[in-house]
Amino acid sequence: MSLEQPPPGHRASDNDRERAAAVVQEAHTDGRLDFEELDERLTQIYTAKTQLELRNATADLMPVAHGSTQELTLRARHSAQKREGAWVVPERLTAIAEHSSVKLDFTDAVVHWADIHVDAQAIHSSVVMVIPEGWSVDIDQVEANHSSAKNKAVAPRPGGVRLHVTGRAHHASVIVRHPRKRHWWWPWYRK
Repeated sequence: MSLEQPPPGHRASDNDRERAAAVVQEAHTDGRLDFEELDERLTQIYTAKTQLELRNATADLMPVAHGSTQELTLRARHSAQKREGAWVVPERLTAIAEHSSVKLDFTDAVVHWADIHVDAQAIHSSVVMVIPEGWSVDIDQVEANHSSAKNKAVAPRPGGVRLHVTGRAHHASVIVRHPRKRHWWWPWYRK
């Protein structure tokens, strides 16, 4: 679940409903919902047909963060670091990669912030950020020395999350893109 507003016609999948139900059940466990509200919201979630209906059912119930989630530093040296799935995105991320790869997949992540700042420091490495459609990207503050900094994302929608990428790339690549589309002839799909 992210701050991104899905189009009204996007149909909700069973996985979307399960993620939304997990948020509601966690809120009940924390004491933020009583039994009556829990039952009401679960009914609303399991009868939802669109992602927008799911978002409305969980809008005020973002998961409680444990520890400080406002900043995260990922360091990779001759290795790979990956954040994917339903991870909690901090407001500021620093990705330091030396002869390595760092992948930040925001498509299923829990986003509490309207602006996310990523500082990418890459030496002979790659830093890849996979974002859902609708996010806006500012990658102009990346200093590239024998490197590439590419924004492959499509035009943003109003009200979407803003991703600000800064940093330095030395013989490296910094890429922001959307998830790859799966084709029927491509069974080994990866985002």
